[in-house]
Amino acid sequence: MEDAALCIRLSVAALILMAPVDRCAAQEAAFPRISPDRLQFYEYEVFTVNCERDAVAKWIVKTDHAASAGSSPCDAAAPSCSIDPALNKHTGGYWCENEEGQRSGAVGIAVTAGSVILEMSAHPVLQGHDVTLHCRNKKTGSQQTVDFYRNESRLETTYNKNTLSISSVSTSEEGFYSCSISGAGASPQSWLAVVNQSKADVEPRPSHPPPLHLLRLLCVVAVLLVDLLLLVMGVLVGRKHRGTVASSTKLRLPETEVCTQ
Repeated sequence: MEDAALCIRLSVAALILMAPVDRCAAQEAAFPRISPDRLQFYEYEVFTVNCERDAVAKWIVKTDHAASAGSSPCDAAAPSCSIDPALNKHTGGYWCENEEGQRSGAVGIAVTAGSVILEMSAHPVLQGHDVTLHCRNKKTGSQQTVDFYRNESRLETTYNKNTLSISSVSTSEEGFYSCSISGAGASPQSWLAVVNQSKADVEPRPSHPPPLHLLRLLCVVAVLLVDLLLLVMGVLVGRKHRGTVASSTKLRLPETEVCTQ
């Protein structure tokens, strides 16, 4: 039952990850940072989700598990949150969101009570780069025979080696990855995202609008410039008008003299 619930929540997290997001928001805050940098954790470990980049950042951590799991450390509308200790109920999607409702992509975190996890970076992989997956057994650090899976289909079996390397990864290799170790069990599934370097920024940099006092200053400067422009135009028009009057007076003087004689 626990495995089924875990699978459902990870599927929801993957849908969040694959769903289209605001392009500007995605460029400015691609994904939250996870520390340690991986997607799977054992129960009672500690991990941190961070959307903060500077002192005035307006991005906060959001998660999809709070409604069903009850109170969460990430419910405080803060730029970062620490899950301590991590429990199975903390499995789900995590993303960054700002005051305007723009949101970053999501990362799907899996917390398991089992002995096996699949370690890979929480950040998406850039297309054309290499990626290494490590199957970890909590009970032993020795190398073992490991089966690696993509979308529940066996991808490769490694002997006396707990890692799988994928060279020059492409978008066709996106999917749910997992691993299993004989006698120890299987890991949860985690979504491997592959992004185009020209369209995505894998380092989240939450942006923020200009400070209010700066906007006010810009408005004052704009008004002063308009007033100055109107003043200059008024002076020029006044000078032109006086010049026209003076010219008209000079032209009428000879007629006045002729009439006088």
